[in-house]
Amino acid sequence: MNQFDPERLRVFLRNHVTEKLASQGREAPKELGDDCDLLLSGMIDSLGLLELMTAFQEHCGCEIDFDALDPEQMTVVGPLCDFVSSQMARG
Repeated sequence: MNQFDPERLRVFLRNHVTEKLASQGREAPKELGDDCDLLLSGMIDSLGLLELMTAFQEHCGCEIDFDALDPEQMTVVGPLCDFVSSQMARG
């Protein structure tokens, strides 16, 4: 298993969201399912999405071409983690 496989990226995402919500005095759900939409669920807003994209790039240590991801899937846990993993596999 490499450090950028979708499952490890989901753990990173869950930790990131949990920290952000805790800093706002909010509690994160125990699980973030693959179909969880972070924006529609109110866990992040548009600024939070930008912060999340930056956090993924810092975590992965490189630029990620988020323009290549369908905007409707950008805030959905499963497709987002799968996309980042595939970007890292390309190098």
